[in-house]
Amino acid sequence: MLHQKFVKHTKTKKQKVYRLFAWIVPVILLLCQPFAYSEEYVIVESENGDRLTGTWLGGTDTYFEIEYNGQALKLPLTGHTLKFTSNLANVPDRIAAKNYDNGLTLLELGLPELAQRRFETAIEEYPRYPAAHYQLGLLYKANGDNANALERFRSAAILDAPSFDLVPLFHELGDTAFANEDYAVTVDSYQLILTYYPEHTDVPVLSYLTGFLLVEELEDQNAGLSLLESAIKEYPDMAFHEKALFLIGKLKAETDQLENALHTLDGFVTRYPGSEWIYEAHLIRAAANLKLGRLEEAASEAILVDDISDDVKIEERAKQILDQTKWTVYTDTDGLPDNQIQAITVDGTQLWVGTPKGVVLFETAYGKWIPVEGPAQLINAALESVPDVRAIAANEQEVWVGTRFQGAIHYSKLTGKIEVYSPTEGLPVWIKDIKMDETEIWFATDTGIIRKIRGSDGPLLPYNSYNSGLPADNIKTLLLTPKTVWAASADGVIGIFDREIEEWDSYHSTVIREGMTIVGLNTTEEQLLFTWFNAEEKSQGYFQADLDGLNGKSTTLDTGIEDENDLRNIYIRGVLDASPIVEEEPEVLPVEEAPDPTISEFSSEIAGLEVEPPPPKPQIPLVLWITTNDDFYTYHTRSQVWEYVAMPQITRGELTTKALVVINNRVWIATSNGLVSASVQ
Repeated sequence: MLHQKFVKHTKTKKQKVYRLFAWIVPVILLLCQPFAYSEEYVIVESENGDRLTGTWLGGTDTYFEIEYNGQALKLPLTGHTLKFTSNLANVPDRIAAKNYDNGLTLLELGLPELAQRRFETAIEEYPRYPAAHYQLGLLYKANGDNANALERFRSAAILDAPSFDLVPLFHELGDTAFANEDYAVTVDSYQLILTYYPEHTDVPVLSYLTGFLLVEELEDQNAGLSLLESAIKEYPDMAFHEKALFLIGKLKAETDQLENALHTLDGFVTRYPGSEWIYEAHLIRAAANLKLGRLEEAASEAILVDDISDDVKIEERAKQILDQTKWTVYTDTDGLPDNQIQAITVDGTQLWVGTPKGVVLFETAYGKWIPVEGPAQLINAALESVPDVRAIAANEQEVWVGTRFQGAIHYSKLTGKIEVYSPTEGLPVWIKDIKMDETEIWFATDTGIIRKIRGSDGPLLPYNSYNSGLPADNIKTLLLTPKTVWAASADGVIGIFDREIEEWDSYHSTVIREGMTIVGLNTTEEQLLFTWFNAEEKSQGYFQADLDGLNGKSTTLDTGIEDENDLRNIYIRGVLDASPIVEEEPEVLPVEEAPDPTISEFSSEIAGLEVEPPPPKPQIPLVLWITTNDDFYTYHTRSQVWEYVAMPQITRGELTTKALVVINNRVWIATSNGLVSASVQ
């Protein structure tokens, strides 16, 4: 907000001020002082009705001279009325001038309503009549009609600003609007002064004040930034310079002029180290460095703020930025064929990445981003066009790549050969997931599931809702265990395949309530990990159970999520929690009283009590990593300790998570805006 230190508010009484300015010059004119006028042209009206317009040449107390049609005319003052103007285009015709003169006469007679009609008629006859606009403005202002008054004064300024002292009027109208919190009118009024009276003494203050209003109240960043930059350049020694310099840096950061923002704010923190905006300036610098990928600089700024500030909110914002510096974001500038990451999978110490423009392979063992070109190039060249990769599975011997509309590609690490399984050979057109083990390869597709048995010359085995007990056809993801195959459809329906009897069935659990939609499947340490969302409850979370689906427990992670896209995208991974167990202090039991010898140990009073059932089987302690569109969570199930950091902010747009893997103590997250990585520590 802007405060009264900028303007002094005064109550304005409605006064009948009609003739504060008039162009009519009396016949007896002190022409011995012609320098009082800045006009170049003069209109001469004679008592007999003649009218001449010429260039003013000078005069005395008895005569004057003008240049008319190339000739110098010398005329007596007696019998003539003179009017001056700086622009001949503003010279009204005789009818308009007559109405204007009659309006002035009516004002002298105390008839403002009739005078207003005359001025309006003069403008109808000659719209470019600045004096008539001015007089109408005074009448509107006297009647409290500030909106129309401003428009009339604006017209007068546009037509012939030098002939009128409009600054006090614009200032008063702007101050009144400011007091009424009508900031648009305030800015409009002040800008008229800045535009038409740039040399006025009020201009320095109004330049800053108008810039602040544009930025803080009207949110017109471009206009505000331009005006404030001009103000600090032209008037650098004013008290408002501090705030203006900070706002300029902030605005440049908000409009992604990051280098300029850093330069401006560097000057600010150097010149004003004790400013009330010093913490904010450092945080903006940290965020700008973060966007530029300068993680160390961003962290340094955030740590500085955290060290010197005792404001809890400021410290929390510094921590959020510091969390952001933990992420590394890889995009097409780092060798990815596309920023839309659609699949990732771990292959030893290497990472396969699938995009709409093919696959890439990277080595991660050395803490660097090292491309491995050979295998990826073979796969990308296997089809007539670069594959739109939607699924990848890899082990020590082979890699399977699933595509949309192009079938599947098999790469043998042992022979270096490529095989293509096109949709015409039995595979559906859209492969959404691939899972494999020592005996089989399973493909999740938009029309069911395909099973390939290793070492068999038989055809591929299709499963769908028509030929088997598969509960849904549009399968999004798969999970293989030694005894079962789990499948989740795009609608969240769960199917389970018994690998011994080779039959499909639907999976139900009382812990998975109605309305929950399963979106992700994973397994670790003989534990199932499913992620889910509930659109009706606007919540998301995960489900943990034994490999047979029993002993399940559901945990809600977040609630109140309005965007279904944010609800759906939640992925989980986990490992055994190998951290040392902290021994708790033994509980001191109360001293038992001696039993009453008169009461039998097998008293009938307690013989009928039921024995409590044994406690449920404890689940294996895990460290869970969970990512959503907004946050990355770490959870120790044994200690029940949660930690989280916000997902990185990408300058090209928001993130949508697609998948999550962990390799070499780093988490890798596929997103719609690149591949995101951070240490799991």
